[in-house]
Amino acid sequence: MTTPPNNVTTLNSASFSVIPRVENGHFAKGGPGRPPGSRNKLSATMLADIKQMGPDAITKLREHLSDKNSPSHWKALEIILRYCLPPARTVELDDAEPATIMRSFIDGTLSAEEARALAIAIEKLKNVANMDDILRELQELTAITKHQSSK
Repeated sequence: MTTPPNNVTTLNSASFSVIPRVENGHFAKGGPGRPPGSRNKLSATMLADIKQMGPDAITKLREHLSDKNSPSHWKALEIILRYCLPPARTVELDDAEPATIMRSFIDGTLSAEEARALAIAIEKLKNVANMDDILRELQELTAITKHQSSK
């Protein structure tokens, strides 16, 4: 019998146990592993580390916000706006013209998502208005047709 190289571990059937499974192939309850509902130790450690970074993160954020010529200023501002403002808000515009929406987007009154949502809504309303015109014309044509066929 030859001996295996140093980097190879041999396993004897007595050195490990077989984890029982139920008939559908899932592991049986009560086996090794974390109990249900318990937290992963690594995740808990990382969360504690992140919480400790809080004051340093705020200080760094303030530094980035104070330098308005730096690209990091705008990134910091974007992060604050994205995660601190409520997702839905009310914005007052003078009108719903495309030029007004574009101006509001350029000056920062509207986000890209808000401008996109407005453009889609206006397009849908335009289609509804067109359908109302088509229905009105169809009713007029139907009335004319009925009037001519009754003569």
